[in-house]
Amino acid sequence: MKHFVGQPILAAAGFQPAFFASWYVGFRRQRRTRQRPSPARVNASYALLAIALSIPQLFAADSGVLLPVGSQQPDSAVFSLDEMSIDVHIDNGDARVSIRQIFGSHSGAINEGTYVFALPTRGVVSDFAVWDGLVRIPGVILERRRAEEIYESLKSQAIDPGLLEQGERGEEDARRGSTFTAHIVPIPAFGTKRIEMEYHQPIAVENLRSAFVISLKPGAYRAQKAGVLHISFEMKSAQPLSGFTVTGKQFPLRLTENGPNLVRGEFDGRGVDLTEDFAAEWDLAASGTPLQVTAYRNPAEGGAGYFEAAALLVPPGAPRAQEQRPRQVVALFDASLSMQWEKLERSFQALDALLHSLRPADRFNVLTFNGTVQKCFNQPGPADAARIEQALGCVRAQDLRGGTNLDAALEAALAQSADDEFDPYVVLISDLGATEGPIRNGRIAAAYTERWKKLPAARRPRTYVFAVGDDANQSLARLLAENDGLSEWVRSTEPMEFKLNAFLSKIGQRPLDLKLTATPAGNLDMVYALSDQFFTGSLAAWVGRYKQPGAATFSVTPPAPKVAPAVLPPVLFTLPAEALDHDQLPRTWAQARVDALLQKIEREGEDRASIDEIIRLSRKYKFVTPYTSFLAAPRSLLRPRVIRPGDPVLRVHTDPAIVSVTALFPFGLMKSLRYLKEEDAWQTRFLAPPDMTDGTYNVRLILRDRQGRVYREAKSFVIASKAPVIRVQLTQTRVRAGASVHLRVQASASTRTLTARLSGAGPVWLHWNPAERANTGDILVPAQLPPGTYALQVIAEDMAHNMGTQEVRLEVVP
Repeated sequence: MKHFVGQPILAAAGFQPAFFASWYVGFRRQRRTRQRPSPARVNASYALLAIALSIPQLFAADSGVLLPVGSQQPDSAVFSLDEMSIDVHIDNGDARVSIRQIFGSHSGAINEGTYVFALPTRGVVSDFAVWDGLVRIPGVILERRRAEEIYESLKSQAIDPGLLEQGERGEEDARRGSTFTAHIVPIPAFGTKRIEMEYHQPIAVENLRSAFVISLKPGAYRAQKAGVLHISFEMKSAQPLSGFTVTGKQFPLRLTENGPNLVRGEFDGRGVDLTEDFAAEWDLAASGTPLQVTAYRNPAEGGAGYFEAAALLVPPGAPRAQEQRPRQVVALFDASLSMQWEKLERSFQALDALLHSLRPADRFNVLTFNGTVQKCFNQPGPADAARIEQALGCVRAQDLRGGTNLDAALEAALAQSADDEFDPYVVLISDLGATEGPIRNGRIAAAYTERWKKLPAARRPRTYVFAVGDDANQSLARLLAENDGLSEWVRSTEPMEFKLNAFLSKIGQRPLDLKLTATPAGNLDMVYALSDQFFTGSLAAWVGRYKQPGAATFSVTPPAPKVAPAVLPPVLFTLPAEALDHDQLPRTWAQARVDALLQKIEREGEDRASIDEIIRLSRKYKFVTPYTSFLAAPRSLLRPRVIRPGDPVLRVHTDPAIVSVTALFPFGLMKSLRYLKEEDAWQTRFLAPPDMTDGTYNVRLILRDRQGRVYREAKSFVIASKAPVIRVQLTQTRVRAGASVHLRVQASASTRTLTARLSGAGPVWLHWNPAERANTGDILVPAQLPPGTYALQVIAEDMAHNMGTQEVRLEVVP
């Protein structure tokens, strides 16, 4: 059974077909019925291989899968995808994709499911909602931990929440993940559940060509069949486009517009098996105005306006091959166990294409790595056909086994010496999931950069990273690429030719040194490039804010000599007082700002100010980050109120579409609520009868929107009349003036704040100390306090503003 453990990589490239068929199908079938094995579970997974061979092959689907509780695969016998609608709107490089799915339940019991949605490269969720019957429950952005707390609370009350998060294993993995999950509960027996998802995705331009993909092809779960499928596509472009083509055969669009600046089309189908991605490609050409500026400003919102400046970098004529310096490429190929199945196929395809893109004057070497590093050759050598085939054979013969020591692989790559006449490159092909040696992103990147900087400047390789797989560590890829390189990411199932060709075309190119400038400069604020680097044939774009409307001159600084595109003349543009067409610009700017803050955190570690700004922008512009989540639940339930009998105020936060709110109280009172614009809340005063016992009560809310539709929700409030109970402990009861006293306080679980006071001293706030399992704090005895016995008072206040106190005696001695 040697071929089960340490299987040769030859299978990925399709060599030796008979042997490959038994090995690869076995692994695919094992994989389709089980979770992907981690290195810690390798032996158990391989032991089941022989059994897995007898199971029928399963496929997968990534975007919009509803899994029954306890199941690792969708099951149409439990939840069927009855309807699916996809609306695509592309506006000058920003794609907004709205997906609506209706799942039918075929179970006679109330059920629960997990909704899984895999995002494309750089895709960011912008909206999410679940429906409770005829009531749409939109998602709201909350801090991640707070959202999880509320979700668990609402779930226990049989309220229908949906929780949408980035990753499922904490904030570190959330920064890496591209798969979002929403926990859906309850799903009515023999009923339907409607789920809505919206995300934004920037559209790249590479070599004057763009591509757009919606991942529907199998990738991690069994394929779904859509009972009814509708796709609506619209694209607007300031840059002239041509050659618009929908690749594939499953979703042929009926084009109603196909012009140089506008494309529209639709697709309708029934009983559609989602086994192919929806993908389109098109070419772009420069318009009469090289630098295009668009803007958005809504005076009703007040504050800044937003702009985007974009230029298509048309090559003035590529340098001839003999004028380019010969290149030395050291390719690092990940042969660890995490690179199984589609990731292995794609990695080998990328390596094959990389080696065959080299010229005879170039040199190369290939290093494979898992827990250790193996060299195909001792040193880099000429890129002739025979040596390339020898290198590919070396990779096919390597064993796919073990963990991933990425740090060792990077160190070995830097040790491959390069002569000064060669242009050095390190090309890493991996999912970057380190499991051996240093495993944290910051440590791996810092160690690599330190070694990289020790090399002579002319011999420092440009670090190119081709990240493969849905779970690829994109954060680490970006950090490594900061060493004079770039990174690209391809998912396990998406078409990779466009990205791979663009990636390889940049080996030997130099990024263009471009910078957007504008006058008057003081009117612009926080301008960010929408790409890490600009190359000939790509779109250079910047987004920023402007403070006041008025005329502005935009220009792009000259790039580095010898690789410059045609000079971009300055463009005079009037920043408008009002412009509502490009309403995605505020959100695009906010996302660019958050990306900059996340990169800062990756390099320098977390700080409270950056996290607070990320949360604030995420909540304002409604997108998920590693620190926030979408919670789909009745808005009025997000802030349950704790009150004392007689407390007169009920406050409710609703969606902007609501125009009236009426409250029906459990003791027979009906009250209309008044909208407070400055607080974005509905409010009314009421009197809770003093004889109401402590406990939780529901007030029924009737909400009406602008279209006259009526929604009914329930808001809970808690009657709490008992003051918190506290117990104070002092480390000492006799102190000298000027000394400090350490307090340990136990308090009721309902306590919201704890404050300690001493005559002549300021109040001290006490906080929970896990190490001491108590609320603790230190109070300073004023140096001028005369000797004597004083009362040290601790005050506890709960959410209903009930207050409890305890006094202890403290003797101040001379």
